[in-house]
Amino acid sequence: MVAMVSGSGPRRKTSSLRPARALDPEGPGDAKEFAAGVGEAVRRARQSHGWTQAELAERAGTSQPSIARLERGQVSPTVMTLDRIARALGTDLLIDFEPQPGNSLSSGA
Repeated sequence: MVAMVSGSGPRRKTSSLRPARALDPEGPGDAKEFAAGVGEAVRRARQSHGWTQAELAERAGTSQPSIARLERGQVSPTVMTLDRIARALGTDLLIDFEPQPGNSLSSGA
């Protein structure tokens, strides 16, 4: 497992930016579904703070239209953008690699 955590100091978690399901590169349309899942996660986190899109945008150093496009799943944000949003929300951004079910590759090969 590999993880990247934004922020410093002790781990804190006030909300999750994890999409509803993982990206499956084998299936059609999955990139769009993944972008929609990320947008939904950002919207939930923003709303849990009681913030408008404009308030989150200001705190994250971006524009309200950019937040709107992200929340609608119209764009696939960069890791850097998600890191700024996570920091603005006071959360950690975690990127995790998990083994796929049935994967028989050994770690020592």
